[in-house]
Amino acid sequence: MNLIFVVTRLWRYLNIYFLKPFDAVNDTITSYLIYNKHSLKNNYFEIGSGDGMFSFIMCGGKFPIKFDRYLDVNLSQRDIFDTHKKKYLFKLDVKKKIRPSISVDAKKNHVKKIIEIGFSKKTVLSRYENLCLKKNSAKQIFYYTAHGIKNFDKSIKSAISVLKKDGRIIFLVFDNYVKKHFICYMLSKKGLFKKFFKKLDNKRYKEISNYSKEHQKWKIYFNKMGLKLYKESQGLSGIAWKFYDVQTRPILKFLIRFFNFFPNNLRTILKFFWMLTLYPFLLLFLFFFSNLFFKFSDNCYRVFELKK
Repeated sequence: MNLIFVVTRLWRYLNIYFLKPFDAVNDTITSYLIYNKHSLKNNYFEIGSGDGMFSFIMCGGKFPIKFDRYLDVNLSQRDIFDTHKKKYLFKLDVKKKIRPSISVDAKKNHVKKIIEIGFSKKTVLSRYENLCLKKNSAKQIFYYTAHGIKNFDKSIKSAISVLKKDGRIIFLVFDNYVKKHFICYMLSKKGLFKKFFKKLDNKRYKEISNYSKEHQKWKIYFNKMGLKLYKESQGLSGIAWKFYDVQTRPILKFLIRFFNFFPNNLRTILKFFWMLTLYPFLLLFLFFFSNLFFKFSDNCYRVFELKK
């Protein structure tokens, strides 16, 4: 166990997700599995990069304390993060040993943010079902949990076509076990607040169900796609997913408005003390209940490293 990796990444992810603190727990576990268990190589291709913050931190990057995801949001739309109006004029150290040569995402605003971070050497805006990438060009691909997939099978086939013969592709996928732990989705089916919790779920249960299978069925699936299993790992307990699914979502917009009301310097001070209060609890939770150190329950997601 690389304890230094876990401790530092938890703080760095908390810095950008401080108003949804269990996102930091989730991403710390994911990044540990990808980076330490599956050994990313320099110039890997990343598909489903999102805004690029996850991989930048995973590979050793860090953002200043004054920066986080809640500074550039649109609270009037369904995906409040699918916007990019502000330009942040701080210099980041992107000269890390391991960097993606290409980052692909299907959202324009995500691509703009990836470019601004400057971690990836090249960014591509593309649908996942028909990737705008050269066939047989990648030695290693990290296929993140890509939001916005219309046809899962077609998107996987498109990614495999980009991979060189004997190249390796790392997939983050979900085990069927995760479907038992969507609290917002379950509460949207009954009670007085069905509409409220349906809005909080925001179709996440349906989306993740599209790439959730039992362990053996995933192995059969990838085998049919022409991939041979090289290595696998798993992580995140059911209770950790429950906390992740709910956390501050019912009051998230209120918290964003509250913190963004203050001038930047005062906001940064308030944020720092908020993080200091949360961090010890999150670290203890990660240690005892996440499955990273002790097996608390079955795991919600799996990482498969496969060879073409």
